[in-house]
Amino acid sequence: MSLLARSALAAPVLAALALGALPARADGPLAGPRPLAVPAGPLAGPAAPPGPAGPLARPAAGDPLARLPVGLPHVTFPERPLVRAYAPLRAPDPWFGDDKARHFCASIVLASGGYALGALATDDIHGRIAVGAAVALGAGLVKEAFDAAGYGTPSLRDLVWDALGTSAGLALSVWFDLGATPVAF
Repeated sequence: MSLLARSALAAPVLAALALGALPARADGPLAGPRPLAVPAGPLAGPAAPPGPAGPLARPAAGDPLARLPVGLPHVTFPERPLVRAYAPLRAPDPWFGDDKARHFCASIVLASGGYALGALATDDIHGRIAVGAAVALGAGLVKEAFDAAGYGTPSLRDLVWDALGTSAGLALSVWFDLGATPVAF
């Protein structure tokens, strides 16, 4: 089997493995906005006043909606300050998140694709590894440079996951490459 055939075999298989590793989410981009959960606790706000709780209930005296006529329904929405109040409880840049999985999987795909491109240029396995690493790590560095320029949030943890994905993609590419090489006795 030629070098081109081995590289052509490894890249799509690694891409399918990497894309299949992304977690299936019910709140993906087509699922619509997630509802805001209102926590119960000291910052949840005052309890509802006793009395009729139907759609025609009269708001409290301090409520800005108290000026509305009595016949209009009173609709309440979750308040945004609650989100800001609980924001410090979450890690600002967690190690394990959807963003990190995307960095890892994209690096696997880019490293294996770069390895396949390197196989077109050289028969030396070290040269192929260098091309794959340059493509994947270069893309990760460019992405973080755009983030630092104001188009996102730069993160060293993203670069760590890029490096882990690059090494995993290169290891799988070398494994496929050496596994497809016939053994000569």
